Amino acid sequence: MNTELYELKTNIKIGQEIFEKLPNDIRPGWAGLVLSRFDAFIKNNPSQVTDLFSIIGNKDRWKEAHQQFSQIRMFALNNKDYEPDNYLRLAELVAKVTYNASGLPAPFDSDSGHYIASLALQTAAYFNDTRLEEEVRSAILLFSINKAFQKKITTGSDFLLYKKIDDILWYDWDPLGINDIAPRDEYRNYIPEIFSLLKTNQDKHTIANKLYKLQTENMGISGTLENCVAVAEKILRT
Repeated sequence: MNTELYELKTNIKIGQEIFEKLPNDIRPGWAGLVLSRFDAFIKNNPSQVTDLFSIIGNKDRWKEAHQQFSQIRMFALNNKDYEPDNYLRLAELVAKVTYNASGLPAPFDSDSGHYIASLALQTAAYFNDTRLEEEVRSAILLFSINKAFQKKITTGSDFLLYKKIDDILWYDWDPLGINDIAPRDEYRNYIPEIFSLLKTNQDKHTIANKLYKLQTENMGISGTLENCVAVAEKILRT
């Protein structure tokens, strides 16, 4: 048994410590990133949940998360056979954290974010997929593990940008051709470099050259610059 995963799943104090260390303005993005790890596993994901991501990505809309919470709760009440039910509970917590970050009156319980780590891993356990569990763990610990990256993430939408880069590197770039067999973190060390290029408004050729260099020099994998340009174009459309 993975001791770290077990502790994250069962010890709420660890989840509390992780959450409390997050700056207020990035709490919604962090929570949304954790929730997004289930995108490929949830069939017929209700719009009440998916609509939450656009709210998270725009600070001016965080106030709408209160109503979104109500919609998610109503969906859960009307669909008592929905599985996994913990996923809807997790989405409710994400909505609460997002609204609380707005600073508006009548916030939800201040400890709502303390339970996200534990509940996310409990939700992952439903699917009995070790790669998903690692995905969720990495998302939970992203801000606390990668100290250099902490300085780059300054808004909630930065976490969603991180997610999009992560997905594109894994599904579209994948120079090793392992996205159906290996743990998801294979290319994760490269995300901060691509993220920095996006944040400084670099063009597709600069991004493509970086991807090509990572592929050919860091990994020693042959490939074409044209393919890296196509991946860079997709990244820029995020």
